[in-house]
Amino acid sequence: MSTITMTRTVPTRPERAYDAWTDAELLATWWWPHLPDTTYQVDARVGGSFRIESGAASFGVQGEFLVVEPPTLLRFTWVWLTEGQPAAVDGTPVVDTVEVTFADHGEATEVTEVTVRHTSTEDLVAGGAQQGWNDCLDRLERLR
Repeated sequence: MSTITMTRTVPTRPERAYDAWTDAELLATWWWPHLPDTTYQVDARVGGSFRIESGAASFGVQGEFLVVEPPTLLRFTWVWLTEGQPAAVDGTPVVDTVEVTFADHGEATEVTEVTVRHTSTEDLVAGGAQQGWNDCLDRLERLR
């Protein structure tokens, strides 16, 4: 099992940064805006699901929310999709866990520290997760 951890400072209050992950319209502004056919479905409640998918790119991700504590914490499963199907090893879908925390950044009320911890039994760095999170979080940093 391995975990990658990444932190970004976002120039908005924690509530808005949290909403950027749980509101499909806001998510679309920063997740994969360069893939215009991407669809975003989010039901941010314990037991609710999410699905982000680009038909043109033939990939996406889906999962289930395990912990939902607005505006400080999200924890969810993460299943990578290729051509609409879950990524699998020996026929078994690979189910990772992602935790996202949102914290006030010091005394600045309009700045949020967003930390993502992605845990997997697979090799995350070789699998591209680190680069993928870097790309998405770099775009999140521009959220207002």
